[in-house]
Amino acid sequence: MEFRTFSQSLYGRAGVAPACLGLQDRRGLDVNLLLLCCWAGGQGRSLDREALAMLASAIGPWRANVVEPLRAVRRWLKANPESVAGAPDLRRRILDTEIEAERLAQGRLSSAVAESPAAAGREPLAAAAANLRAYLAMMGVAPGASEYADLAAILGGCFPDRAPAEITGLLG
Repeated sequence: MEFRTFSQSLYGRAGVAPACLGLQDRRGLDVNLLLLCCWAGGQGRSLDREALAMLASAIGPWRANVVEPLRAVRRWLKANPESVAGAPDLRRRILDTEIEAERLAQGRLSSAVAESPAAAGREPLAAAAANLRAYLAMMGVAPGASEYADLAAILGGCFPDRAPAEITGLLG
């Protein structure tokens, strides 16, 4: 399954979007990279810190100069819907543009992951959990209870047939 299709499916599962957004808002993590960790892991591919740093740098300028400013404007308009006539309609159009910008970032990530050094052949859940742990480590995030809960929600959405205890056991 291609990354875009996978990420749309996973993001739409119960609890995944709030978990991703929580990690984004609290810890500055990139939702696309969180989803990519699961996608690669689902294929048995392990991404180490070096590979994740390369992937983050592949989309870093796009994220900083396009996605994050669009998000900031959209959020401001949401918090201030009465700021000017037509603001809610503008916010919806900006959301569509932000989603398109995220889609373009996903395309770049798909290409970059194909070029990245990634070990294959691991058990998918273990690989996805290791990828997420490596991403947090690469970002300098020491996970606490909230982060572990969010990561477990993401992995639970990705691997709904696996026991929650098995998922949490692989995270910490």
